[in-house]
Amino acid sequence: MEGRHTVGGLMNRLLEDFEDSMQPFWECATAGENSLGEIIDEKENFGIQLDVRNFRPEELSVKMQDGRLLVEGHHEERNDRHGSVEQHFIRKYTMPKNVLQDSLESHLSDQGILRITAKKKAVENSQFKNIPIQFKSDKQ
Repeated sequence: MEGRHTVGGLMNRLLEDFEDSMQPFWECATAGENSLGEIIDEKENFGIQLDVRNFRPEELSVKMQDGRLLVEGHHEERNDRHGSVEQHFIRKYTMPKNVLQDSLESHLSDQGILRITAKKKAVENSQFKNIPIQFKSDKQ
């Protein structure tokens, strides 16, 4: 029965072709699953970690602008067997007021984890003042 196909076989082939054509988009979508990153807020340090493994160092930038940290990654358009793919992301973080912006550093690991860290201002030991509680009856 050459030349004859079952409906199930045709549907399977159609779905496989669709899945193959969508592969670049799935890769882009899953690359961004952890794209918000992890925020690390410790007593003396503040940090952000982002998984940027799909970007080369020269495709990334980290900037401070008006108290906001901007992290950007951009792939130029490239062709693959299904068409062309371009990736771009921008993450903006409002920095806590106690972060020393001059101490900001960024490091990219071999595994593609971008770590941005900064020192925090020293917390002043606050003096406690006892406030006496006065009792006043509501009955007159």
